[in-house]
Amino acid sequence: MKRFRIALLVTSVSLVVFFAGLLTAGLTSKETLFQALGNLAEVVHLVEAEYVDELDPAVLATSLDAGILESVDPWAAVVTEDQVEAYEEVFSSPPPYGLGLSLRLGSAAVRDVFSGSPATDAGLVNWEVIEKIDGVYTRGRPLWQLALDLADREARGEVVNLTVMDRQVDERREVVLAPGEWQPVHAKVEVNEDARILTIESLTRGSATAIAAMVEEGAPEILDLRGLVWGLEDQAVAVADLFVAHGTIAAWTGREAGNEIIEATAGAVDVLPMVLVNHETEGVGEILASALQRSGAVLLGQPTMGHAPHMEIVRRGDLNLWIPVGRWLGPDDEPLRGSGVAPDEEIEPAQEESEGDPVLERALELIRPDLAEAA
Repeated sequence: MKRFRIALLVTSVSLVVFFAGLLTAGLTSKETLFQALGNLAEVVHLVEAEYVDELDPAVLATSLDAGILESVDPWAAVVTEDQVEAYEEVFSSPPPYGLGLSLRLGSAAVRDVFSGSPATDAGLVNWEVIEKIDGVYTRGRPLWQLALDLADREARGEVVNLTVMDRQVDERREVVLAPGEWQPVHAKVEVNEDARILTIESLTRGSATAIAAMVEEGAPEILDLRGLVWGLEDQAVAVADLFVAHGTIAAWTGREAGNEIIEATAGAVDVLPMVLVNHETEGVGEILASALQRSGAVLLGQPTMGHAPHMEIVRRGDLNLWIPVGRWLGPDDEPLRGSGVAPDEEIEPAQEESEGDPVLERALELIRPDLAEAA
């Protein structure tokens, strides 16, 4: 019977997404809008009247909310008043168990794995599909609900059992997330052929200060943002401000939220690094990459993900929505959403079975004359 219930909810959500898609595709007349909403209301009425089982209205309502909002952004949510504080804390803190989530094939998926975290210890890999969490299917469940649940579990020190499909969706395995003390890695510095390479892994609270200490002796020649996904927008801007001495660093624009233009402040090293990006660079990684490119830094690699919304809690009476209210803009002042950040020189990455790093190798080739001159 549970399978029928799940199938129903998935069908309902699909219908909601369909109508939401119509609305966002350019339908403007009130008549069309009310017709779409009327059809949705009729679907709910028929389901309640004719479905073989008695439905839980709260579960159905949550699924409908999720379907509408996921068509806007995977992390958009209707948040109850008693959840607002917890929700904001979850999304300003590193992901529980070091497991960043996304959507793939209608289910939760591994989007980011933090170094030294339980997710790393469990052997999770980006873009594996999380089929179940403690035996409960993730399909149709909003990402924000999963994140809040995992945060509660981590706070209680509980073990979480996952059923995971590999990236090829060929093999299934059981994974155990065991709670443990861990701290996110801000960044690390390596030296290759006398070139300093600063790889940023996350932009949590305090990241800009920690990274500033790494560049006090001089700006790194190469800044690696490949795979940078998670972090805080203000930290991304603050890190860009470490290298940019003047001019506009970044900007975002919204229909109702207005516009934000962020200028550089004094005290930067004023030496732009060469920046590495790829398809896995997303969110704060794109904000940072575009800020540096706007100021003249050279980007190498592949176009970024194209998902960098500026999101806030919007309150209307008893209703609280976590939704995109603005779009971060690229160096050309066009939204990053969809197009992402285009590198100045596009370089194909190494294949999984091959050795080497063509993007890094090209960066080293380009800066080698500068290293020789400095020596």
